[in-house]
Amino acid sequence: MTGFSINTLKTIVICVIASFVIAGFLNPIGQISGPVAEAFDIPITIAIARFGYYTIGVFVGYILSFYLFDFIKLKSILIVGYSSITVAVAALYLLESSLVFTVSLFIIGVLVSVQVCGASTLVSWIWTGKQRQTMLIAQDAMFNGGGIVFTALTTWFLANKFHWASTYIVVAAVALVIVIIATTTNIREKHDSISGSGIETSWNTGIVAVGGSVLLFMVAKISIFIWVPQYAMQTFDASIEQSGRLMTNIFTGAFAASILGTYIVSKVRIEYFLIAMLSIGATGVWLMLSATDINTVLMTGYIVGASVGATFNGYMAFGLSFVRTPTHKNVAYVLLAGGVGAAIAPWFSSTVVEATGMVGDALRACLAIQGAVLISVLLLTIFGRKWQVSTETT
Repeated sequence: MTGFSINTLKTIVICVIASFVIAGFLNPIGQISGPVAEAFDIPITIAIARFGYYTIGVFVGYILSFYLFDFIKLKSILIVGYSSITVAVAALYLLESSLVFTVSLFIIGVLVSVQVCGASTLVSWIWTGKQRQTMLIAQDAMFNGGGIVFTALTTWFLANKFHWASTYIVVAAVALVIVIIATTTNIREKHDSISGSGIETSWNTGIVAVGGSVLLFMVAKISIFIWVPQYAMQTFDASIEQSGRLMTNIFTGAFAASILGTYIVSKVRIEYFLIAMLSIGATGVWLMLSATDINTVLMTGYIVGASVGATFNGYMAFGLSFVRTPTHKNVAYVLLAGGVGAAIAPWFSSTVVEATGMVGDALRACLAIQGAVLISVLLLTIFGRKWQVSTETT
């Protein structure tokens, strides 16, 4: 393998591994919320709400992403960011303090979201068209692969009475690996690219509306991830192992769908793919709520997972299709919209559960949101057709 191909391979790893890391912090939240509640002697709803500091950090990180890449090299952001993540995780593990817990989660949220924006921006600089779609969906595949790995690890750690942050230690080790890779990689910066130099960021109704749609989608997606383990325990008296298996099933379905989606989006328009995924998602949640035993719920996990397998970065590709030449600000906007939804999700879903006392009601709210999101994508598809016709005639 030539030096160039090795460098390209390392660049691809950097582009996709950011999704693996954010999966390691986000996806185990529903599983570790119980142990966190016990560790800090607080109710489960408050424990889940406190993880909102992480999602708020994600939101803040996406705001920073609008500007950081204008002034700081992507390589520097990668090295400093992932190194700082390991320090924050060490603080979570070693210092049993409510203040350290909230501050560390916030810092981690800020840092991982900046890394995800950097990874998606790098993809948009290097690839175009269906190649870009394929790489973005590959990022989702890595996120879902991380879901499988880290939920399985979390289940094992909790079943064997390890510290609730043990999975985060593993994620920190992955972050250190990225630091090593980044230091030895020639990363293509924006100013190194003629096609990416001096381009003004363009906006229109289409990409702005996609942001609103992805915000709602993320509220439902993150709420489902958070409350599905608790739903299995409350409704069917599931054990830690069963609720962990349910989450593993969800991410197994998501991983399989994202791998398949990587091929599908290279052949079909991205909006058709999104409509199919959102329809499957609504069906999966409805089937889960209609299930009468834990085994059926475990099976529906595959369907729920398949629906989110590549949907977020499908949204990214969909949104970027509304602008002729995307910039890091377009990428940051879609990520920011998703970050807002993720930040809202813990408080929104916890409020629903506190008001009704039933975890299933949070999932029913998610089902209603998914229906609204599906309608929005259908309307945006119609708008997109008209926009493309108008741009072709100008």
